[in-house]
Amino acid sequence: MRYHLVKLGIPSHTAKHLAEVRAEFEGHAAQGQFKERWFDMNIVPWSVTFPKVFDRSDPVRILEIGSWEGRSSLFLLTYFTHGQLTAVDTWAGSDEWHYHATPELQDLEVRFDNNTASGADRVTKRKGSSLSVLPQLIDEQQKFDVIYVDGSHFSDDAIVDGLNAWRLLSQGGIMIFDDVMWPAYPRARANTAWAINQFLKYHTGEYKVLHAQYQIILQKKILFDDRIADWVKLPTAPDAISDSTTKASQSQQIQQQLLG
Repeated sequence: MRYHLVKLGIPSHTAKHLAEVRAEFEGHAAQGQFKERWFDMNIVPWSVTFPKVFDRSDPVRILEIGSWEGRSSLFLLTYFTHGQLTAVDTWAGSDEWHYHATPELQDLEVRFDNNTASGADRVTKRKGSSLSVLPQLIDEQQKFDVIYVDGSHFSDDAIVDGLNAWRLLSQGGIMIFDDVMWPAYPRARANTAWAINQFLKYHTGEYKVLHAQYQIILQKKILFDDRIADWVKLPTAPDAISDSTTKASQSQQIQQQLLG
């Protein structure tokens, strides 16, 4: 594999790193019960991008939105040898997957557990819809260094996931949007691409693009500390309260006169 990567123009040291990571991952994956291999196309871009920000031994906090049967989860656990992974999924499948995925959904969560067994002590499962789980994580004031957004591909859901995930991402952290160009729905406005484009516009200037193909990988560069303005926090002066009360009383009297 290293030889082929070098022929593709990847530097020798990067190719060596990538080949080692892939071999380690495939060794773990061989012990699993995988029905799908969609994730494998991301091994090269992830292995090339992650070293720009993190070392493999860094104790990164990882949030995965949409874990399915755990192939991407296993790679993240393999790559980040001291990483802690929080996996968010219903493990019940979805309408869009009925057309493209294995119909064997009844044991999906069991497969996830088996497939991530080698790193089970570093996995926390949050079972449920990301639309409800992510706000819970925000309320818990949790923060993550790597967030992989691969949940619902319906634009309304995807943009909410993206905005919530950005609030959970630590400064300097990485966020990955998957399936950027996947046309799951006939109406363009309903697809993931629309949601991601709106997200990028909304957060313009706050990120650096590390990779952009079928996935977009961003690094959070600016963290705004948006606090309530001082004038909002100032106590109201007694005279202002008295004046406001008088005006309210006069207004009520006028209304009563008009109503008879």
